[in-house]
Amino acid sequence: MNFFKGLWHWLTASNMRTTNKGHPDLYPLDVDKLTKELNLVAEAKRLGESRIPASDSMTLTGTEASVVQRVEKARQDYLDWAVLRLQVISQDLAKRDVTQAVNRARQADKEFERQASSLLTEKENILRMLGDTARNRLSELETFKSMNGLSRESEYPLPTSTFLKYSILVALVVLEGVLNAKFFAQGLSSGLLGGFSTAVIMALLNVGVAFSFGKFLIPNIFHKQFARKIVGFTSLFLAICLMIMIGLGIAHVRDSLTAELIDPAKSALQSLLINPFVLVDFFSWVLFVISVVFGVIALFDGLFMDDLYPGYGSISRRSKSATDDYEDELSTLRSDLEELKNEQLHTLDEEVKASQALIAVIDSLIVDKNVAGARLTHALSDADNSLEALLRKFRTENELHRGDAPRPAYFDTKPKLRLLPMPDFDTSADKNTLEKQRAFVGLLLAEVQGLRASIQESFNQQFDRLKPLDTHFPRKESI
Repeated sequence: MNFFKGLWHWLTASNMRTTNKGHPDLYPLDVDKLTKELNLVAEAKRLGESRIPASDSMTLTGTEASVVQRVEKARQDYLDWAVLRLQVISQDLAKRDVTQAVNRARQADKEFERQASSLLTEKENILRMLGDTARNRLSELETFKSMNGLSRESEYPLPTSTFLKYSILVALVVLEGVLNAKFFAQGLSSGLLGGFSTAVIMALLNVGVAFSFGKFLIPNIFHKQFARKIVGFTSLFLAICLMIMIGLGIAHVRDSLTAELIDPAKSALQSLLINPFVLVDFFSWVLFVISVVFGVIALFDGLFMDDLYPGYGSISRRSKSATDDYEDELSTLRSDLEELKNEQLHTLDEEVKASQALIAVIDSLIVDKNVAGARLTHALSDADNSLEALLRKFRTENELHRGDAPRPAYFDTKPKLRLLPMPDFDTSADKNTLEKQRAFVGLLLAEVQGLRASIQESFNQQFDRLKPLDTHFPRKESI
C-alpha cells in the first residue's frame, strides 16, 4: 500500500514539476546564486593570474561559455513555459462560446410552449373522457331533477356522518343486547352470557328490519309519484307493525323462558298468535318498550342515511364524484403547467447567468494571455541582464588579476544569444471575438424581460385552454 502511495505521489509531483518548470516566477535567474554555483570569482582570478584569456583572444572562456549556456537554458525554459501556457489559454478560449447558452435562453419561450403543448396533448384524452363522464352524470342529474320537480340541492350526510350513523346502528344492537341480556338470562341455564347472545340476535332482527325499512322503503313517502307514496306509507305502517310484533315476540320469548317451558320458542309463538298483548311479567313489557324504542331509532337512522327523496342522493353523489374526478385531474394539470413554467423561467435565469459568467471567464483568459506574454518578455529581459551581470563579474575579476597584460577586446562586447521563436501573444482577435460575444449577451439581456413575459403569456394561453372545460361544471355546495 505504501509503495502505491509513493508511486502516486511521485507521478503527481512529477507532473506538477513539469507544469511549473520554466515558470519565470518560480525559476528566476539568481546572479549571486549562479556566481557561487559556477565558482565565477575564483575561476576569473585563477584565469587572470594565468593571463587567460589572451589579449588577442576572440573566443569565450569555458567559464563564460558555462554562463551563456545557463542563461540560454533558462531562456529556453521560459519560452517552453510560455508556449505551453499560450496553448492552454488558447484551448480554453476556443472552448468558451456563449452562442449555445444565449440561443437556448432566447428559445426559452418557444421551448416552454412546446413542452406545455406536449403536456396538454398527453392529458387531452383522459380529460376528455372524464369531462364526457361528468357531463353525462350532470345531464342525468338535471333530467332526474326535472322529472321529479326538484329545485333544491340534495341533502345527504358526508362520509364522516355516514360512518357515525352506522356506528349508531351498531351501538343500538350492542346496547339493546346489553339492556336485554339480564331479562333473557333469567330463563336460560347459560346465565348472563347466554342471555346476552340471545338478546343480540333479537336486537339484530329488530334493528335490522327497522333500519332497512327506513333506508329503502319509507322514503317513497316523499316521492312525486302517487303510487310510490302509497308504497312509502304502506311501508311505514308495516314497519310500525313489525316493530311492535318483533317487540311483542321478544317479550313472549322472555315469558316462555322464565316459565321454564320445554319448548320456549314454540310456546312463545303460540302465545303471540293467540294473545299478543297479554304478557305475564312486568319486565317483559319493559323489554317490549325497549325493543320498540330502539327499532324507532334505527328506522330514523336509516331514513336519514340519504336524501329523503328516493334516488336523489345517489345520483347527486355520482354526479359530484364525476365532477370532482375531472376537476382533480384539471387541478393536477394546472399544477404541472405552473411547475413547467417555473422550471423554464429558472432555466432562462440560469442560462443568462451562465452567459455572463462565460463572458467574465473569456475576459479573464485574455488578461491571462496578455500577462503571460508580458511575463515572457520580462523574463527574457531579466535573462539578458543576468548574463551581462555575470559576465561583468567574471571579466572585472579577471582583469584585476591579469597584471600588466591587456584585457581582451571581446571583453567589451556581449555574446549574442540564440534567436528564439517568440510565440504570438496578440489578443486583438480574441478581443474582437469577446466584443461580439459580449454584444450577443447584451442582446439577450435586453430580451430577458420580453422572454419572461412571453413565457407568462404562453402559460396564460395554455391555462385558458382549460377554463372553457371548467365552465361545464359549476360547483354546487353539497349539504
